[in-house]
Amino acid sequence: MTIEQRLERLEKRNKRLTATLTLTVVAMCAAVTMAATGEKRGDFDIVTARYINLKNQNGDYVVRLSANPEGDGEISTHSAKGNDLVVLTATVGGNGKITTYHPDGKTLVKLAGTVNGGMVKTYQPDGKMLVDLSSNDNGGLVDVFNKKGEGIAQLGADEYGNGVVGAYNRKGRGRTLKPGP
Repeated sequence: MTIEQRLERLEKRNKRLTATLTLTVVAMCAAVTMAATGEKRGDFDIVTARYINLKNQNGDYVVRLSANPEGDGEISTHSAKGNDLVVLTATVGGNGKITTYHPDGKTLVKLAGTVNGGMVKTYQPDGKMLVDLSSNDNGGLVDVFNKKGEGIAQLGADEYGNGVVGAYNRKGRGRTLKPGP
């Protein structure tokens, strides 16, 4: 599967997650209002709150609407054990960010906007990075890691806009291929 296909698959998944989280927000607003009024059903034009928590049938918080420390909006879903599953928020710079987690709380995928464009990072269940798709001042950058978290391949652009490919063994020794005569 090519990187473009993987990115396309991640974009589709993230669109589904965003739609699901939006519907969850609407349901949470209705639930909070019903709890406050004692009504089991209701129609409302506006609901205002500093934060909203949604509980499952056991009373565990599983969805939260709040502000992150920078004051931007945040939506998060949690397992019944309290571990993060999906967090939709903003970066310190104000770009959008989605992070998904393994059931044990370790990061699985990060997708965010950055100063130079965007980034997607995937992780193994043990927390070690697998793939880092990002950007720098020269353009796009792809880093690939082995199961031990060691960098084994790079693909990017040099300062002149030429492609650079590097392949390395697990000890960091390898070759870099640059265009030219």
